[in-house]
Amino acid sequence: MKKRFNSFMDDSSLEKLNEDLVWKSNQKQKQKQRLLEAIDQLERSESIKPGNDILPMKKNHLLRNVVYCGIALVILSGAFISSAFVSPAMAQVVSKIPYLGQIFKKESVGTEIINTLRKKGYKIDSLGQTYYGGKKQIEISVDGSEKYFKRVKGDINKITKDILEARNYDSYKVKITRYDPVQYEYKPDPRQEKYDKINQEIAVELKNHNYHVLDAGIAGFDSDARVALEVLDTEKHIEEIKQVIKDVLVENNEEKTPIKVYKINLKKQEQEGRWGNILDNVGEDLLGKEEYHVKMVGYSVHPEPQVFIYTSLSYSEENKQFANELEGVIDEFLQTEDMKAKIKGDAYKVIIYAKGKKKLN
Repeated sequence: MKKRFNSFMDDSSLEKLNEDLVWKSNQKQKQKQRLLEAIDQLERSESIKPGNDILPMKKNHLLRNVVYCGIALVILSGAFISSAFVSPAMAQVVSKIPYLGQIFKKESVGTEIINTLRKKGYKIDSLGQTYYGGKKQIEISVDGSEKYFKRVKGDINKITKDILEARNYDSYKVKITRYDPVQYEYKPDPRQEKYDKINQEIAVELKNHNYHVLDAGIAGFDSDARVALEVLDTEKHIEEIKQVIKDVLVENNEEKTPIKVYKINLKKQEQEGRWGNILDNVGEDLLGKEEYHVKMVGYSVHPEPQVFIYTSLSYSEENKQFANELEGVIDEFLQTEDMKAKIKGDAYKVIIYAKGKKKLN
């Protein structure tokens, strides 16, 4: 089965993980925790590399871009900014870095493109943005017959490029493809039926024993399969819960399947969601323009919020000055009333890197 259009970035350290990744609604959080675990491992080894994520595109929905920056994960999509203010003191910086004028918009570039095309009557199945091998691309999947596709492809391409040009986004290539429902027909994995049965039995047994967990069930397949058990970080009966799950696995001849425990801090989970939204369009704009030389953006809320910007710039005094100015612009924006309401008093840092993981600011 050929996969629907994916959004991804190249990272050999996560290649095997992503080849095996199956992103289903009932497994999304489990897989996210596993990815975060891999990111935590990178953090502990102080290894910072571009990421690679593979997500199936759902019909009639914009694909959310997931960018992995070593320890940093950011989800880029949707509306972000309604209003903002820049002090006169930043005017000189704005003239050097034409940044603020572009992030003060009500919708992401992907949202604008797909909404514009649909309003004009084009049959758009989906849209996604990819980052791979240093190349950035917007891919649009079109519904309809081969004849219809050939007739509208050129117009869709022109409209998309006009929108990108209006935003001065010169780093993207545009690819128009035809969505063939037969080609992308979902073929359920026979193992999933068995795993669904096991997951249901786990849920029943945990309820019978009065154990309350956030989630529990098998994620992945074959050697990658494991039971992802999500509990609050205050849970005192983890070993007892694991034993209930082990008993179910034994009854289903899956006793070799390991159990991975994820302790969830609800405060940090809420904080992570807020910062993901805060950074949505900031990352889009920085990635969209060649002049910024930005390869990736990301964030971490562990131990406290940090914004990461990875550039292709060399380490030099001139580029250090550029980074300091860019940090000031971002910080000024984050101190506006709208953003302060989202930040909720969190202390944060903005860190900008040159090539070779050297800090520029």
